[in-house]
Amino acid sequence: MGLTDCCRRTFAFTREILRQPAKGDGDLRFSDLGFFLRFARPIWKAGVLALVATAIVSALKTVLPLSIKVFIDNILLGEAPSSDAILAGAGGLLSSLDLLIVALLALGLLTGATDLARNYLTARFREGYAFNLQTALVEHVLSFPLSYFKSQQTGYIMSRLSDDVQILQYTISQYLPQIVANALYVAFTLVILSILSLSLTFVVLAFIPLYLLVNAVFVRRIRAATHRERERQAYVSRDLQEVISGIDTVKSHAAEDREVHKVSGTLRNMVDARIKNTMLSAFSEYFRIGTMSLMLVAVIWFGGNEVLAGAMTVGDFVAFAVYIMTFAPTVNTFFAFPVVMQPALTSAARLHELFGMHGESGAAPGAGGIVPGAVQGRIEFAGVWFGYDRSDWVLHDARFVIRPGEAVAVVGRTGAGKTTLINLILRAFAPQRGTITLDGHDLMSLDPQWLRRQISIVSQDLFLFHTTIEENIRYSRPEATVEEVVEAARRAQIHDEIVRLPDGYRTIVGERGTQLSVGQRQRVAIARAFLKDAPILILDEPTSALDLQTEDLIRRTLRTLVQGRTTILISHRPSLLELADRILAVEDGRVRECRDAGPGRGLTGYGDAPLWHGA
Repeated sequence: MGLTDCCRRTFAFTREILRQPAKGDGDLRFSDLGFFLRFARPIWKAGVLALVATAIVSALKTVLPLSIKVFIDNILLGEAPSSDAILAGAGGLLSSLDLLIVALLALGLLTGATDLARNYLTARFREGYAFNLQTALVEHVLSFPLSYFKSQQTGYIMSRLSDDVQILQYTISQYLPQIVANALYVAFTLVILSILSLSLTFVVLAFIPLYLLVNAVFVRRIRAATHRERERQAYVSRDLQEVISGIDTVKSHAAEDREVHKVSGTLRNMVDARIKNTMLSAFSEYFRIGTMSLMLVAVIWFGGNEVLAGAMTVGDFVAFAVYIMTFAPTVNTFFAFPVVMQPALTSAARLHELFGMHGESGAAPGAGGIVPGAVQGRIEFAGVWFGYDRSDWVLHDARFVIRPGEAVAVVGRTGAGKTTLINLILRAFAPQRGTITLDGHDLMSLDPQWLRRQISIVSQDLFLFHTTIEENIRYSRPEATVEEVVEAARRAQIHDEIVRLPDGYRTIVGERGTQLSVGQRQRVAIARAFLKDAPILILDEPTSALDLQTEDLIRRTLRTLVQGRTTILISHRPSLLELADRILAVEDGRVRECRDAGPGRGLTGYGDAPLWHGA
């Protein structure tokens, strides 16, 4: 690459990162910041005390450089105290070196003790705020409809829930205390500087507009770059989570290189965004440091001339210079605050976006969802139309009734809409037309949590938590006793196998239950359904991955489980279809009653194809 090409690329890169971004709809407005104050209300006392301690520490640190003036003018040179009342009082009280040293030691001890108290109070406020924020966020996100979680990947959701909160927490713990301390230090210092030399103080203030100009140029650009970086970081988390979750499939297909290439592409996009963000911050820091350097040069030049002209004492100038040496970096940090806050504001905007999303109707306390007194189990689809894309309907005018205590099998080819029926009953999605009712109540008017407590699900895609067998069975009813858990396991034909394990019911099943066989996991899920004892049961391909011997064992277990419950069975296994009283066939988006079913009855099929073909 030639020098010309290198210069051209550098110029193009600089022009790209300095381009003024368009104002985004998701930008956080100043008025939105009030939303985040609600999480500080329970811990406001710790916050106020931390601010008071910060003010005291800043004031004490501001006094320290005055000792240099007293040491030079009053002790070394023996000059008369200043004409200013405050400085004269300090010079009079600290007229000897011994008194000055004692005063400095006392000031140091008081400052250190107050700073320790400030750190403790700040930590209490920071951790309390993060706890309140993340608890409220998790509660809100869990109220989202199932359709949100089905449409988003786990890694992306986890990034939104953890990374943004951590960044906001870091900002509260690092930048906010720092900016408050710096603001107080600047205010106290300006008062003392004006006492030492009013004319030099005006010189210092003349540089403030330059800091404001730097912020005006870089703030929105850094905010937009940070938003891009956060989103791409979430995509990296999404892809990594997917690869790790599907590691068996990746290795069985020798696809490691492909997945590395895929992840590296996402990482490259994040790295590019991070480099641009870093360079924007570097540019803004460069201009702020340049402004600070100019201010120091101006103070030395003007102050030196005043000392030579006899308008300032040497002690005044040295004290002023020491104040400026600490004041200039503090001012630099203070005016950098709007820039360094952009990552936090970006995270706050993303969190505000999540809080702005609506949960399920009736999912939040007091939302008004209907809670019927009892459940008979009558489910009716009346003219239901549904499609994930309105141009492609999955269900067309579905009309059928499942009577209380009835077992109904749903069959059809892959993609016909069988699982969609289940998702609609669970309110994972809402029909675009028509209504679904439970005992005459529209599902959309019911409290979704109450609704799901009335339904037990056993499927091939079951989920076991990384805890004990006992806790996994009890998940459906946390208050259940050990005896009730054991009885549920007995009814699910899994108790004898559990007690033969080294730790029995205390055995850890591993992530997603990998320490158990497929049949054991299936029966643990059935035990969970027995323990829940819900009036409605959904069996979604519960034996499709099992061998015939295990399937026969589970089929006998399910025969007990379905008794007296409204049951919806999705399966292509003829042996399981014998559990059903009736069969519904889903074909081309339409639901048609096929015929009665039951033990000993032949399964001839619907149309020209067997009923269980490709279900």
